[in-house]
Amino acid sequence: MAKLNARHKRFVTEYLVDLNGTQAAIRAGYSPKTANEQAARLLANVSIQEAIQEAMKKREQRTEITADRVLKEIFSIFEADAREISELHRCCCRYCWGQGFQYQFTLGEMRDRQEQYNLDATNAMLKGESIGPFNPRGGIGYNATKPPNPDCPECFGQGELKPFFHDTRKLSAAAKSLYAGVKITKDGIEVKMHSKDKMIELLGRHLGMFKEKVEVSGEGGAPLNVIFNIPRPPKE
Repeated sequence: MAKLNARHKRFVTEYLVDLNGTQAAIRAGYSPKTANEQAARLLANVSIQEAIQEAMKKREQRTEITADRVLKEIFSIFEADAREISELHRCCCRYCWGQGFQYQFTLGEMRDRQEQYNLDATNAMLKGESIGPFNPRGGIGYNATKPPNPDCPECFGQGELKPFFHDTRKLSAAAKSLYAGVKITKDGIEVKMHSKDKMIELLGRHLGMFKEKVEVSGEGGAPLNVIFNIPRPPKE
């Protein structure tokens, strides 16, 4: 194997970062204008290819991370169902299933409402006043997981959109690979996931479905003029 110069070695090192030839060439010091062309030339160099393969093999031995293991993880993210992590539910509104389409309470809310009424009624009675009978409105039984009532005059059957987050401790292996954590923001909880589009791209490259397009151009992006020196045929 021919000895590599300093810039070639730098290209090999940078290429291992993200396997992007053009970006590796730029980081190795080649001009961004010709980096695409330089990358194609460098990757076609047998000595550089041998250096890349040798470096990959050493990294695999050092980290004990094999290509098969990485590929399995990528495929897990690819086939994972994001709905295992979070869902958007269309649920009933407070009026959907209340008696007479009036505001409906949960059992606990109705109990609190009844206690407050009793307190207000007692205070009013001590003053010689009356606040009238207790109004249960739509009654008890509100369940936010119920579907909307298509006849509801308040939400018109549209209900309310509510996010639902699953317990990440109980996710499948594929969903755990897709899950990238949560972020608490001023607007609430943001669930982060790895990009499935990126995983599709990586899988496609592994299977040889996508070929990196190498555009060859002259200085400043101008068309490249190629001169072919074709010898004249010998005179008979």
